[in-house]
Amino acid sequence: MPEILEQHPGARLCIVGRGHMAKTLRKQAKKLGVDHAVFIQPGMPFEELAQHFRSADLVVYPSYYEGQGLIPLEALASGTPVVTVNQAPLTEMIDETVGELFTTGDSSELAKAVCRSLSDPEARNEQAQRGRARVLSTYTYEHNAEAYEAIYTSLKPQYNAQ
Repeated sequence: MPEILEQHPGARLCIVGRGHMAKTLRKQAKKLGVDHAVFIQPGMPFEELAQHFRSADLVVYPSYYEGQGLIPLEALASGTPVVTVNQAPLTEMIDETVGELFTTGDSSELAKAVCRSLSDPEARNEQAQRGRARVLSTYTYEHNAEAYEAIYTSLKPQYNAQ
């Protein structure tokens, strides 16, 4: 966050979620001198979370352990680009056409990815439109049901032969 604020002094980080790290994160933000720009919100109903996604310039998802969380898809569906780690399976959903990628654990690279996005509102708007279109064309329940049906249909002759 200090690197981001150097280039974008008006940037704000809103961390959403309940958990055991809130106190530690607040202390770290104060230690780094960025506590004025960091806000921690407790867990909230999906409708409120979706509003946060829609009102954000971008969503940062630096997960070390959640392979394919719903947050990136929910952000894209809300029309918000995503900055996330450059590792599968996240890279199956997120690429440079709908957001930015950085190497896991590299906070400087994360800051650069965020700054690239914040520095180019026009490109960010195009990423947002492409991201929403990607979710609607690929990741809906209807699309997934059709994909599963196609798999089972293709296997059916194989099982009937036995």
